[in-house]
Amino acid sequence: MTPPRTHPLRRPHASWWRMAGFLVLLLVAILLPFALWGEALDRAAPTWWRGMDSEWLLAMLGIALLVVDVGLPVPSSVVGVMLCWRLGPIWGGASLAIGLTLAFVAGYCLGRMLPEARLRRWVGSEVWDAARASADHRAMWWIVIARPLPVFAELSALLAGVWRLPFWRVLAHAASSSCVVAALYALSAWWGRAQPGAGSTALILCALPIIVWLLHRLWLRRIAARMGDGMAPSKSAASASIPSVSVSSISISPASISSTSFSSTSADRVSTRAADAMQGEGPC
Repeated sequence: MTPPRTHPLRRPHASWWRMAGFLVLLLVAILLPFALWGEALDRAAPTWWRGMDSEWLLAMLGIALLVVDVGLPVPSSVVGVMLCWRLGPIWGGASLAIGLTLAFVAGYCLGRMLPEARLRRWVGSEVWDAARASADHRAMWWIVIARPLPVFAELSALLAGVWRLPFWRVLAHAASSSCVVAALYALSAWWGRAQPGAGSTALILCALPIIVWLLHRLWLRRIAARMGDGMAPSKSAASASIPSVSVSSISISPASISSTSFSSTSADRVSTRAADAMQGEGPC
């Protein structure tokens, strides 16, 4: 008896250690600029907006800073707050959504530049294809969740590019998540303007990550419910497509065989007697 085959995602293999090493290298590449220039950029961020009166230049600067955040430790949360406060909730939120979406596009293009064929050979084709298929199947939730999170936003964009996931599909998920995050920043700016004061502003900024987390939890539950509803009809349809044949309905009894043979024998005898009678009634 052959043992059950283990799924590639659950089977321990040396290739998974190489895959983990590849992910660690990506994380190091993202975190290294934070360690080198993170504090300096955080101190310099408030000075970027001084002396800039044109709203168009301010929006272009904010979008550019969000795009280069893929490779440089730009404080994207500070940029988002400043855009919404200086430009207003509507135009600031729109600029923030555009910047976050273009940042994902930049990370995706950087990931496409990595040698996917060599990485696949080094990691192992079976593990690489299994991880890519799993990421493609679950592209909705892991890209949506990663967009508002530092480091993970850049990592998700790079992985989507290096795994060659369908561009328009992952872009739709990233853009939807970016719009939700921008709307929350715009809502916080509107509330801060309606309720001026440092206390309300600090309360909004502290509550913003919690709101994002709760929205993602609700979204994930809806996705899981839809997946469960989609799998249930398929199982019932599969069971309905297989016809059930009852063994008890197919029964061959000796009595039926004997009655069938008897009926055929009696028919032969009747036909023989009729032929003899016809011969007897003929002319002598």
